Amino acid sequence: KSSTTMDGTSTRMDNQVIIIAPTSFLKFLDEYKDVDPLTAGGYIPIDCQDTLQHKTNPAGERLSESLGISSCVSVPVSHCWHSYAVVLDCHSFGRVVYSGDCRPSDRLVEVGSGADVLIHEATFEDGMEEDAVLKRHSTVGEAISVGKRMKTKSLILTHFSQRYPRIPPLQKDGETLPFPIAVAFDFMKVNAETIATAAKLTPALRLLYPETDENSTPLDIDPSKPTAKEILSIPGVFANSTQCEEIQMR
Repeated sequence: KSSTTMDGTSTRMDNQVIIIAPTSFLKFLDEYKDVDPLTAGGYIPIDCQDTLQHKTNPAGERLSESLGISSCVSVPVSHCWHSYAVVLDCHSFGRVVYSGDCRPSDRLVEVGSGADVLIHEATFEDGMEEDAVLKRHSTVGEAISVGKRMKTKSLILTHFSQRYPRIPPLQKDGETLPFPIAVAFDFMKVNAETIATAAKLTPALRLLYPETDENSTPLDIDPSKPTAKEILSIPGVFANSTQCEEIQMR
């Protein structure tokens, strides 16, 4: 199949990249064509709003034929404006759920129910719930709780804060993990058969990071500024756009 772009050139649809993204990103790509005309016609833009649950994915047939993905559903989550998680049903892997950056989501739990693998952000370690709420991220415990409620078969934790350069504890002493939990790292590759093995590598990976004083303060935190708990005590803090901008800058 071929199509004709706005500048009159013809391109093969089979070679086009499918980009499923929020409206704002697709608008950016459209404007970028003026900078680099070679990008025009090189992709198929699909808005996340068009891939919500109970909607027919415009690229469904192509995803199935080319990538073995039988279903691709976007799920709005709480983070910045137009943030989405994604639920993929794959012929070879089963159901894969990726949270992106977000707070724990009941809607994601529902749509991703019975996942074979959940990839969930865990920016903060347990005990930093106020920071997680303030910056619209999740703690390790919250990510594990999402996995339990979703009844996932395995969990991969990712997006750890660089302010705390260590792998956080995944369980309390004597506690049994409900399913294999692996820790993501750069260039990591797993499949359905190796996730359990990857989960066993966590103690070894933890040795790569130096032990730090639990009471130490990250270098980029200004002790003169209010803490997350103090900021959350301000009535209507999330309703004030100026305050929210200041919070995100911390």
